[in-house]
Amino acid sequence: MADSETPIPVTNKRLAGRHAARREKAQRNLRVIDILASGVSVAALAQEEGLSVRRMREVIRQILAQREADPPAGFVQLQIARLTDAMLISHGAMMRGDMRAVDLVLKIVRELDRYHGFGSPTVQAPQSQPARLANPPAAPALGAPQRDEAAEIRIATN
Repeated sequence: MADSETPIPVTNKRLAGRHAARREKAQRNLRVIDILASGVSVAALAQEEGLSVRRMREVIRQILAQREADPPAGFVQLQIARLTDAMLISHGAMMRGDMRAVDLVLKIVRELDRYHGFGSPTVQAPQSQPARLANPPAAPALGAPQRDEAAEIRIATN
């Protein structure tokens, strides 16, 4: 079986040029998506790729338009990649003793669970204790006369 990196022999030079151009474009698109996923701004990305900010925005629009066949899945993958990077950093801070990072780690874990489909904001975890019945109404004190307001209203209207 041929290696995926091994180029397919092409006899036509023009066709070979097209293949090379498509390969370079695909590699650039992957690089752009990876860099965007890491949180780099469009301006910094444009500078790194040697393009204007306006052209970089057009490139990003084109990339996203090509990936529109399943945009929610692509978005989920992008968010999971971002959350994973954030988890590595915050978990490292927590392990170094930064107690403020504990809350952040828990929030990131909750979000990762949501994106992986393990949790839903509407579904609550089962309670550890059985549900209790409401407390019964307090018994009236002995000797105190009871007032029946419903009976008084019926008598007053007759």
